[in-house]
Amino acid sequence: MSDIDVVVAIDFGTTFSGFAFANKAKPEEISINNIWLGRKGLPKTNTALLYVDKNIKLHSKWGEQALIYEPSRRVEQDHYIIERFKLLLDEDAKDNWPVLPKNLNVKTVITDYFVKMKGVIEEVLEKRCKASLSQVIFVLSVPAEWPPRTRDILRDCVYKAGLLDESNRQSNQHKLEFTTEPEAAAIYCLSCAGEKVSVGDTYLVVDCGGGTVDLTIRTLLPDKTLEEETVRSGGLCGSTFVDQGFLKFLSLAVGSEAMEQFKENHYGSLQKLIYKFFCPEVKLPFGGESDEFEPIELDLEKYCPALIQYITGETKEKLKNEEWIIDIKCEDVMRMFDPAVNDIIDLIHAQLERLPKQRKVKTMFLVGGFSESTYLFKRVKTVFKNRIDNIINPLDPIAAIVRGACYYGLNKNIIKIRTLKWSYGIEINSEYNYNDPKELRFDGNRILRFDALAKQGDRLEVNKDSKPREYKPLSRNQLCCTFKLLYANHPNPKYPSQNGVRTLGKLTINLPLKGYGADRIIEFFLKFAEEELKVTARNKITHESYSATFNYPKDDGSI
Repeated sequence: MSDIDVVVAIDFGTTFSGFAFANKAKPEEISINNIWLGRKGLPKTNTALLYVDKNIKLHSKWGEQALIYEPSRRVEQDHYIIERFKLLLDEDAKDNWPVLPKNLNVKTVITDYFVKMKGVIEEVLEKRCKASLSQVIFVLSVPAEWPPRTRDILRDCVYKAGLLDESNRQSNQHKLEFTTEPEAAAIYCLSCAGEKVSVGDTYLVVDCGGGTVDLTIRTLLPDKTLEEETVRSGGLCGSTFVDQGFLKFLSLAVGSEAMEQFKENHYGSLQKLIYKFFCPEVKLPFGGESDEFEPIELDLEKYCPALIQYITGETKEKLKNEEWIIDIKCEDVMRMFDPAVNDIIDLIHAQLERLPKQRKVKTMFLVGGFSESTYLFKRVKTVFKNRIDNIINPLDPIAAIVRGACYYGLNKNIIKIRTLKWSYGIEINSEYNYNDPKELRFDGNRILRFDALAKQGDRLEVNKDSKPREYKPLSRNQLCCTFKLLYANHPNPKYPSQNGVRTLGKLTINLPLKGYGADRIIEFFLKFAEEELKVTARNKITHESYSATFNYPKDDGSI
């Protein structure tokens, strides 16, 4: 890859996004972009877009400016603030999916956001590196819980946004890599661990973001590479769920109808209330010590005057007598935090239980924007202090993923062994037996099976071919053989039709007759490389090989 001069890592987050970059000639100097729309000192900007008028046109405002947008009273036009759209790629997050206008879909919105980021990236690369996009390799981090097909959706968005040349996609394949968010965070934590992590030590990384929380356990090997000890895990319990707890509290204080009208008619003011009041005054400083806590006054006239007009009845009279001030007590804030914090603690317990008994986690790193919460850190430390020696919130935790992803782009060999998140296999046509479900049997007493090549939880070395599996054609005169590669969120899938099994792709290999009939053996190999799966099928008689780096399935309409 001699044409590559710069690595750019993009952290496309649920609530905030950012990017880091490094010149390959100076890999030790990773920089975080901290200028967004003229504002300095911000390592990320909001993952938000603004669309206007009935034709759903993308506005020039995006990021923070989109989120706090208030329409002009002089010009009447429809406007739509779109946020948390990353969750649309996660089928497990359906209860939290944002509603898109009819003319928008998830690919369009993500592409539009990447278009906005592209402008910033180009400007920064020109100023700081004297480089263009053609000289860049991109590394995109994704949640551990996402199924493989989501990478293909993101890949399409990257090309359609112009970050990479759409007309030359085949030759540009090496210019886009993926890593999981917990893997990137683990790499960053290793880089700043110092004496806390030595060769042979096992450590846990808990990445607490705005929407998702991801966990991974890694061990540092003698050659300074990382081995993944358990299947990565995660859940929807990030800091935005604390924000939702605050809005629920406020809704109880002013009335649900008033809150709905405020949200519908003054969404920008609602966001300003969260970012200008709740986050700095309540969420970040809260430590959970009731004896030290003094009630916090929420002055509606100061922070959200537009809300007052919708408050009615006895609630209006009560708040008017209290000069439109709402007291927030310690127990109120705990109710905002505890659902998310308890879920994170449960995730940590579950991840530790997956670790083999002979291994012990020496150090736990809390990273991500939510990790800076004093209350979250205290709760985690209290629960796990007798089980884990070191519980650390490293320097610059909000940038852990994007820095780690950039490190990965500079040295992909740092990841040596991965634990499979999914099971992979081939759909085979075989003979039916009495233990099989009768409804799956078809003509000729046959049945389709999931022939597992690698199982969920298997620990495999990166870029190393698996042990070959041999297959034969079904008929003597068969001229080709198509392998349908399957994946499943289950350690022991049996049939392609069972729940949780999906098609990853197909590979067709020619079978010249050569007089060998049904005895023409085909060898099939798997190789897991850079978060993508490569397969090879080889005809043992002709020695012809057919390989593919699988393009994960296109959007099938399920998201």
